[in-house]
Amino acid sequence: MLEINKKILFFKIKEIWFADKPFDVDKFHSVLFRACKRNLDVSGFEKKEFNTLIIDLNQDLNKIWENMDKSSCRYSVNRAEKQGLIIKINQNYKDFYQINRLFRKKKKLSQSFSWNLELMEKYGTLFVAEFKGEIIAGCLFLEDKDNIRWLFGASKRLQADKTKATLIGNANHLIIWQAIKYAKAKTIKEFDFGGYYLGQDKEKERINRFKKSFGGKLATHYIYEKFYSKLLKILWKTIKK
Repeated sequence: MLEINKKILFFKIKEIWFADKPFDVDKFHSVLFRACKRNLDVSGFEKKEFNTLIIDLNQDLNKIWENMDKSSCRYSVNRAEKQGLIIKINQNYKDFYQINRLFRKKKKLSQSFSWNLELMEKYGTLFVAEFKGEIIAGCLFLEDKDNIRWLFGASKRLQADKTKATLIGNANHLIIWQAIKYAKAKTIKEFDFGGYYLGQDKEKERINRFKKSFGGKLATHYIYEKFYSKLLKILWKTIKK
């Protein structure tokens, strides 16, 4: 289980990841449980289903590799290694933070993003890809002793020419593969791809194809949320709309 404390304005928010079930907390204005595997009805908590892809890390590493798509995923990993890409762990947080800000701007996503540099450094496990001294892509993960979850990724793909964009695509595959090997070495049990879209959106379907190429299996997790502050609940509902 991983507990993350956040502050938005004067509101104190606790996020809890990988808990067995939701429970009340003291001295916070709200609590949010993510990546819960049990489907429960708990008084006072709102529940939502969340679809994701999971790789069982109890499998042999060679078996995990064999389950990955040969023509796209494994080819890209092998290509990235031959191209001399370097994967660095828990370094270059500032570089990744800036890449993520520009990436979100290019994709016209909100810049009021709750994961600032301080939170990334304190709670996240960061994998970045470096090519000839330049950080070109990265992914931030959350982990506890049994789970590792892809939280979000960003790259310089949207500002690159075709050749560099292909290189970055290979880098993204290599990052995930290295994260899987990292988790396997730590005897973590499950690798969570952080979501799988079950609708019709071309951009999200493209992300689905990328995730699915690693051979994960579809799973349903649950999000539980409880507000102890009526004002925060109203504010949060308004922001979501």
